[in-house]
Amino acid sequence: MRFLCYVLVESTTLTPHQTTSESMPAAHTPPRQSRLWAWAQLVRLPNVFTVLADVSAAFLLVHHGPSPEIRFLLIVLAGVALYWAGMILNDVFDVDQDLAQRPQRPIPSGLISAGQAKAAGWILLLLGIGIAALSGRIPAGDAPITWLPALVAIALAIMIIAYDGPLKKTPLAPVAMGSCRVLSFLLGASPCFAIAIGTPLFEKYLLGIAVGFGVYIMGITTMARREAEGGPSSNLQIGLIVTTLGAVMLAFAPQLDANRAGWALPVNGVFPMMIAAISFPVVLRGFRAVREPTPVKIQTTIRIGIFTIIPLAASYAFLGAGPWWGLGLFSLTIPSLYFSLKFRVT
Repeated sequence: MRFLCYVLVESTTLTPHQTTSESMPAAHTPPRQSRLWAWAQLVRLPNVFTVLADVSAAFLLVHHGPSPEIRFLLIVLAGVALYWAGMILNDVFDVDQDLAQRPQRPIPSGLISAGQAKAAGWILLLLGIGIAALSGRIPAGDAPITWLPALVAIALAIMIIAYDGPLKKTPLAPVAMGSCRVLSFLLGASPCFAIAIGTPLFEKYLLGIAVGFGVYIMGITTMARREAEGGPSSNLQIGLIVTTLGAVMLAFAPQLDANRAGWALPVNGVFPMMIAAISFPVVLRGFRAVREPTPVKIQTTIRIGIFTIIPLAASYAFLGAGPWWGLGLFSLTIPSLYFSLKFRVT
């Protein structure tokens, strides 16, 4: 709470849109001595609510609620730690480029040293793996003792490093980013699954949903490759198609187990319509960006696409645990949008 209050005090004046990849609606930069503001900027504070949403949704979907609570809490904390590690290490790897193109960012501006950021990134990465491992090992009623969360967290950490480092400037970057979101969702589902020889680690419907989120993010990431300069590009068309495909997969993935007990919504009718209604604004914005590929239109599409992860995840919380949990996750859009007015999203 003290952290949030500090951010609110430090971030009260809005500025006009910028014209680079920093051009998401942003507030006036607080005094340069505001180290707390700099760290919030570095970890992309608005985006963490998307991770809270999809990790929580996966757990709630599988267990029809937050029980066992200790494992639910630990796996959400692990997801946040890994996400923040990825955001920090992203800027560590990009420090030379940012010195030339985006000197106002926390590391090149000197608000946070490269050494501090590097140490924080690696510590958070290891902490995320450790907390994930604990979520599967801590006794919790009838839940099995399992190493599955640790294995998923290690895979996610490897993919984070791959994206931030060697793959970011290659055509494989969107695939790597999408893979991170696949593993993030599976991380949320993992604490109560045992590893057994001859048994799939995850059920088909869970894999379908995770891949749907991954394909959706892969499309958003593909469109984002033109967000700074704008102009016609096949990245926009391909990204829009892939994003739409991801939304379709999310709409119909639960039908891979349509008879599963405990669904709170009909997966053959109401649920696909809900996903379609949530995804439509993203597709519409993407279509407009393809027709008029200005930086502002592309960046607006990316911003809406990222924040739409929250209501998409909330739909799955609704499906697995009922409307109140769906509404609870959906409410994460409020702080996410609020902080997006004050901190960068990409």
